[in-house]
Amino acid sequence: MNHNSLSEYFYKVYNICLLMMFVPVAGFLYVYYLVLTNQVKPTLVSEDVIQITLVLFPILALLDLTIVHWFSLRRLKTFSNEMSLGVRLHKYVSVATLRVSGSVATSLFMGAGLYMTHHEFFSIYFGVIVLWTAFNWPTPKKVCRDYKLRGDEEKMVLTKGDAFE
Repeated sequence: MNHNSLSEYFYKVYNICLLMMFVPVAGFLYVYYLVLTNQVKPTLVSEDVIQITLVLFPILALLDLTIVHWFSLRRLKTFSNEMSLGVRLHKYVSVATLRVSGSVATSLFMGAGLYMTHHEFFSIYFGVIVLWTAFNWPTPKKVCRDYKLRGDEEKMVLTKGDAFE
């Protein structure tokens, strides 16, 4: 990813992540609309199967998000050995997109659960995944925390390069 300044870098990273999150949000809203207007019938009608689905889907989502979190931490650890801040930031894009991709896949999974069961708990599960994504959003502060930046590097990232102009 080419960028001329840190402001432009974060602008591009935000746009990539926002575009990735647009797909599950739009899809979930469409499924929610279909469910509310009774245009589709639930595919799972047995109360026992619905209860199993209500427990199984969040467990699978938690498992997916945990694996993504561990994998991204491992990648961050290897990327933090780079000498140049520019190289580290360039490689951080892959970690940010990995995290958002994990939440995209999991939130699409919750949309499928809503479609199959028409149970409102999947809306709550979807909201929790969106909150998880917000806490893992690639902000300058998050980049500093992930790379454990200190001193001038931290100041440069937090101010998006404005402190050194």
